[in-house]
Amino acid sequence: MRERWKQYQRQYREKKRVLIDVLNLTPPSMNTSGDEQHVGPPEPIVNLHDHDYVQPNVEVPQASSTPFKAVQKRSRQQRAALKDREKLRSELRRIKRELKTANSKTKRLEKKLDNQKKGKKDQEVIERNKQRDRKKSSGEKKEQVVSFLCRDENTRMLSGKKDTVTKNKIKLQRRVLLHSLKDIHASYNGTVLRHHRLSYRQFVRYCPFYITPTKNSDRNTCACIDHENVKLIVDKLYQRGILQTRSISDLLAGIACDTSSKQCMYRVCVKCCYQEVAFEGPLDEEILTWQQWSRITKTEEGKTYTNFAKVTQSGKTADLLALLNKKLDSLAKHQFNWIHQVKALREKKETLKDDEICIHVDFSENYSCKLNTEIQSFHFGGSRKQATIHTCVVYTASTSYSYATISASLRHDERAVWAHLEPVLKDAILKCKSPPSSLHVISDGPVNQYRNRKNFYLLSTVPFLYGFKNVSWNFSEKAHGKGAPDGVGGAVKRLADAAVLRGRDLQTAEHVFNFLKDESTVRCYWISEEEINKYDEKVPLLVPAIKGTLKIHQVTCQEPAVIQYRDISCFCKRPNICKCHGPSAVDFRDPPATTSTSDSMEDQESKQGKFAIVRYEGKPFVGQIIQVVGDEVGCMQQLARKNVFTWPHPPDNLFYYESDVLHIISEPEPMNSRHSKLIEDAWKQFQAHSLKG
Repeated sequence: MRERWKQYQRQYREKKRVLIDVLNLTPPSMNTSGDEQHVGPPEPIVNLHDHDYVQPNVEVPQASSTPFKAVQKRSRQQRAALKDREKLRSELRRIKRELKTANSKTKRLEKKLDNQKKGKKDQEVIERNKQRDRKKSSGEKKEQVVSFLCRDENTRMLSGKKDTVTKNKIKLQRRVLLHSLKDIHASYNGTVLRHHRLSYRQFVRYCPFYITPTKNSDRNTCACIDHENVKLIVDKLYQRGILQTRSISDLLAGIACDTSSKQCMYRVCVKCCYQEVAFEGPLDEEILTWQQWSRITKTEEGKTYTNFAKVTQSGKTADLLALLNKKLDSLAKHQFNWIHQVKALREKKETLKDDEICIHVDFSENYSCKLNTEIQSFHFGGSRKQATIHTCVVYTASTSYSYATISASLRHDERAVWAHLEPVLKDAILKCKSPPSSLHVISDGPVNQYRNRKNFYLLSTVPFLYGFKNVSWNFSEKAHGKGAPDGVGGAVKRLADAAVLRGRDLQTAEHVFNFLKDESTVRCYWISEEEINKYDEKVPLLVPAIKGTLKIHQVTCQEPAVIQYRDISCFCKRPNICKCHGPSAVDFRDPPATTSTSDSMEDQESKQGKFAIVRYEGKPFVGQIIQVVGDEVGCMQQLARKNVFTWPHPPDNLFYYESDVLHIISEPEPMNSRHSKLIEDAWKQFQAHSLKG
């Protein structure tokens, strides 16, 4: 407090002194006149505070002791001369700056000339190009990451109509990761240029919002049995500390010289065909238990039933290791086919020429027609109708289009496929600037839809009627066929369900088509029963059998009725057919060497999954061929000798001789949720065999 008081006192005394000096200022150059009365000194100021205001004495005029300087007025000529001198000084400064810049540029050019004479590159140019490349690639890196993550070997598109993600009012179909982001990040950095590599944090930041990790609700109900069985064994061995990794890709890389080589992955390479997974430490004799997906057969009262179940197996550690090596040998070929087909078909879609069209096709799950308000008998009864939806995505060199063909017919065979493709091909040809000459079709490989000899025959004949000269059909590996058409199917179903929730009734397939035609951005076409039956007449009764149908992944054709097929796809010499991977040829114009008991009997490898009329104890039965070896057939039950069939409970599965399989028929059409009926031709054949019996 005392220090603050001292400070205030010093300020007060200083202010008081200045004020007294100002009030008592008297110019020394002026003399007071004799007539003036003497003015004494002012009275002292008492109790002056900082906030007090002192009125100066204004009765006596104050005079300044500083004399005024006389202003010299310049003439016009002087002002002009000063202005000219200032301009000259400014010009001189500008010339000096330019001279300095020219000197530095001269030195830089001389140095560059010396470097060129010595054969050295200009380091400034290199650094400038690097900076320009970094600036240019900063925007492209995100596109590269998104494109890499959307590959089918890294993520899987969910086909459900509710599997969507919305952000900033943009709704897209979800994709889920097939591997961890760390593994995908390591794979990405191994495929891009060095200066395009990203840190893990930046890679995660570039991940789009519609690519998410899997959740509990994202159960994979279409898992591959080969991969799942190996994964169950690897997880058990990793848990016991015998294996150091859970990655199947790492294990395959350990037993093959090169995972991108067909010989190594097909286990025919001389160097690595006998290599096995290396294990660390001695193996104990402890009994282990593990799980495997297996086919279970059960016989009751002379009938054999077959089901798939996840069963628990047990054995020694050495037995489990031997089983792993055995399954890895067979999985290597499956893994190579999967990765090769994905890469080959992706590159094909990305490098299409102006005269090429690529169509990715798939059957969506039948849509159950709905009403906004349903009575109990309709909801739980058999009155509900279904609509067949066949989805396509057409790729050209510049753009892509989505299609959905809808039909009341529930046929999914190869003739129905080409009836659904007909309007898509016509529209795709019209959208091309010039008539296309090459057609490439991509699909999964079910034998009762796409991968069978009748479809190969239609492939070798129908496209040539539209002017195509080169045709190919490419199949994805089994259990790995999810793609863009699944997203199209989910989109149109989601749109139809939203309309039902808003009060619209979609009671029949025609109602679904009329709604989607007006509301959906997907191009929709109606396929009638007559259009499907028209293709029944285009297939001859006898079609030559093709050996190894289930192994085929590419069928090519450049001449009507003549095809070439091979194990994996290759487009290295398009539009010509290359000789890679040993293609085989079939001429459908040659009559088959042998005929079977049935007019339309499929070869042994391609009839799995087909529906057939079989003979048991002299009576005909309708069934579906479940297993090729032994011709295991699951039979349906006929009701009251009418064209009404149902699946019995428990299933009626029996083994038949090949001679007891009378006819291969089309899939029965559902009448309701439990009963089905045969098409007219199949029903006539069934009646004919009933009369014979």
